[in-house]
Amino acid sequence: MAEKDVDTKEDIVPTKSQDGEVLEHVEPFDEKKLVRRIDIFMIPLLASLPFLNYLDKSSLSFASIMGIIDDLSLTTNQYSWANSIFFFGYFFFTWFASWFFVRLPLGKYISATLVVWAICIGAMAGCQNFAGIMVVRFILGAAEASILPGCSLLTGMWYKREEHPLRHGAWFFGTSIGVMCGGLLAYGIAHIQGGIGPWRWMFIIFAIATVIWAAFLFWALPDTPMNARFLSPEQRLQAVSRVRVNRQGLKDTTFKWYQVREALLDPKVILPALICCTLSITTGALNAFAPMILVGFGFSRLQAYLFNIAVGGVHGVFILSASYICTRWANVRCYTLLAVISISLMGSLVVRLSTVLGARLFGFLCFFAHLPGLSISLSLIASNTAGFTKKSVGTSMYTVMYCVGNIAGPFLFQAKDAPQYIGGYNGIIGCFVAALIFAALIPLAVIRENRHRDKVYGKPESNMTQQETSGDLPVLTDQTDGENKVFRYVW
Repeated sequence: MAEKDVDTKEDIVPTKSQDGEVLEHVEPFDEKKLVRRIDIFMIPLLASLPFLNYLDKSSLSFASIMGIIDDLSLTTNQYSWANSIFFFGYFFFTWFASWFFVRLPLGKYISATLVVWAICIGAMAGCQNFAGIMVVRFILGAAEASILPGCSLLTGMWYKREEHPLRHGAWFFGTSIGVMCGGLLAYGIAHIQGGIGPWRWMFIIFAIATVIWAAFLFWALPDTPMNARFLSPEQRLQAVSRVRVNRQGLKDTTFKWYQVREALLDPKVILPALICCTLSITTGALNAFAPMILVGFGFSRLQAYLFNIAVGGVHGVFILSASYICTRWANVRCYTLLAVISISLMGSLVVRLSTVLGARLFGFLCFFAHLPGLSISLSLIASNTAGFTKKSVGTSMYTVMYCVGNIAGPFLFQAKDAPQYIGGYNGIIGCFVAALIFAALIPLAVIRENRHRDKVYGKPESNMTQQETSGDLPVLTDQTDGENKVFRYVW
């Protein structure tokens, strides 16, 4: 195919200094100092996205015990649909997002989506009925569909594969901060008296904060390392040269259909996506019904908001611990997945079987141990795929499964089962068991493929070009991992 033979897009490593002199070799540099500078600027920018994403996505859950259900006369089934319709929009737009990732400047595109979702959040304050909520939530889901895959793509541009787990965890930690701050903000806003209802004030406040931050990101978030404002021209070349060992290329603006097919058939993409689906069913259920579950435990609605601080703390501890372990030791990501999912399975069994309040609260907190599994499974796709189109489609497949899970999740809990929700807990237990099976299959597939490649092609070092072994900048063509004989997979 012609599209395989010639790559003349942005994936070629830039080789010019700021005065136009052609550079065949990047001089030695202090890589640790460069990585620290990248971390200082990029991680907060990326972490702000899941932070705002959580606040905006979960605002309906906060509103559920602020009076929105009574004010708009929503039934439990309608409330579940209002949560799920968000992910129909998310699902619908995911595949369009794959195309936009390839064709548009990534940082500018992500910033523009923030403006759209800020408008939607503000519109929620004006909703008067179920139909209005459904329309606005659908558009909101479409606007937020680019955030997780966009963050993952940016991580792949800036960091080596062995650095992915910790950096994915670091920006995903923004969700933990969102959980803690969301509960505090909801607690404060719930005390607003007079005028419009407190839930309407919440949507207005969240919308204003989001649009202000979107304007800042439009200026601050780089599209690629080569237009990062916080790096000098020489540092930009260094940032590009250091990730050449990933053998994943940078950005190519040609959408390549053979890479789409390869992504859709690759078990190293499919299995992490299925893990995401099963875990997202549980998070979808808990995001929608956690406040109601806590009220069912005997807490007041305001106490339920404050309990979110503990939930966010547990979430954050597991995210950072799991990310550190996956970065500190090679090829332990799937084993870490098995560990955190097992803890959540144990917690769900305790909540399902125990009648003691303290034990049920402990089990409820253990529910959230599995959340690092979402970032770890995403990092597996980021690290085990090459070719910009394939990587974009792989992250979009992950997002699709994320949507499917979150669409199904809220329907695990039915009004007829309140306040014990036995059926919901049974469904969550089943999802954790399925996720454990998928996580156990990944090392088997990856180790087998690596051994096959070593046998057929030889060890990776034997396939390196003379240019690479001499330390010169290689041309990072837009090859997939399947095409690149030197590529080896992680687990």
